Amino acid sequence: MPGPRFRVLYSDIGGVLGTNGWDTGVRDRAATHFRVDPTEIQARHRLMFDSFERGFITFESYIRHVFFGSPRDFTFEQVRDFTFSQSVPWPENIAFFANIRRLNNLKLALISNEGEAITGYRVEKFGLRELADFLVVSHCVHSRKPDPEIWRLALDLAQVKAEECVYVDDREMFVTIAAELGFTAVQHTSLEDTKQRFLELGLAVE
Repeated sequence: MPGPRFRVLYSDIGGVLGTNGWDTGVRDRAATHFRVDPTEIQARHRLMFDSFERGFITFESYIRHVFFGSPRDFTFEQVRDFTFSQSVPWPENIAFFANIRRLNNLKLALISNEGEAITGYRVEKFGLRELADFLVVSHCVHSRKPDPEIWRLALDLAQVKAEECVYVDDREMFVTIAAELGFTAVQHTSLEDTKQRFLELGLAVE
């Protein structure tokens, strides 16, 4: 049986349930694939990503500003399709979190920094609509980790206190901030380590 204080399990998406949707590695692979200078892409990305992830510009606008500052021999649609192809779900991890939710009678919610269009693709590809009770995604709420507000919003939506919740993320900084807000925070480094940590917290894992 779960520890009585836990009512909701919150998790990140990229790095926990599958690959990241749009990180430095994906951008570098895109730059290599389309034969463009990665330093140019990264420099333009730094000027645009915050507005993109907070939902103030569309994915198409972001890509056009980042990749098409110069004439190209490829199209927006080709960059979009390549980007989507880099999102790979980890079925074993997804099944594990679904099982934790069921065995411990927990709500499961996802908190993620992701921009428009990438989110929609990943919701379908990863089966997140079936997995989670709700999602708090940065471009929808105009707030992104490490803003404490995004975690507070997630708590308000579930009407729970941080002390009643577990939060899982692969990024150490976000785990630290969640812990400072009162969550029982777990850094995901591997499925086995997370399973062991859940056991230590009194959660049923199988």
